[in-house]
Amino acid sequence: MSIFQSQSTDPAGFEQIYHDYTPLVRGMIRRLRIHSNHEDFLQAGYLGLWYAYRDYDEVKGSFSSYAFIRVRGEMMTMLRKDVRHQDRHVCSTELESLQDTYLEYLGTSDMEALAPYLDYLTRREQLWVVEHAIHDQAPRMIAAKYNVSNETVKGWRKNALKKLRKQYSKQNTDREFRDC
Repeated sequence: MSIFQSQSTDPAGFEQIYHDYTPLVRGMIRRLRIHSNHEDFLQAGYLGLWYAYRDYDEVKGSFSSYAFIRVRGEMMTMLRKDVRHQDRHVCSTELESLQDTYLEYLGTSDMEALAPYLDYLTRREQLWVVEHAIHDQAPRMIAAKYNVSNETVKGWRKNALKKLRKQYSKQNTDREFRDC
């Protein structure tokens, strides 16, 4: 009788899986190059392992393959949530730093003109706008300054321009309706 056939009656079944697959969970952290929040990602990995143990069907394939997929899936979900949170939330010190940068390089009238548009952008997209539009930096220079790839900076640019165009067209549409 396998561990999975007796999982509903043997409470120690998952403990055995937990110990046997700890190297998989820890290895997945290295494989995904996770360098912070190790404990949180370990928790997510063990949660994925629990889901794999709970939902596993022997007929559909090996447990190790299924566990790999579930552990990786939980960690990737957590990574996506972390990135989304970082993009949407700026801590107060970063916000003050950005505001100081804007005030340092912009006159009051320029700041008033640019500020409403920056509100629609993520922190990284705002960095691109400031570095490119104000400091006249090329994407490769911005990438070097913030220790990211050139393609990443181009992604910031693409998303920022898309949002700015959308906001600009929305404002122009609103003006047209008011003028009628």
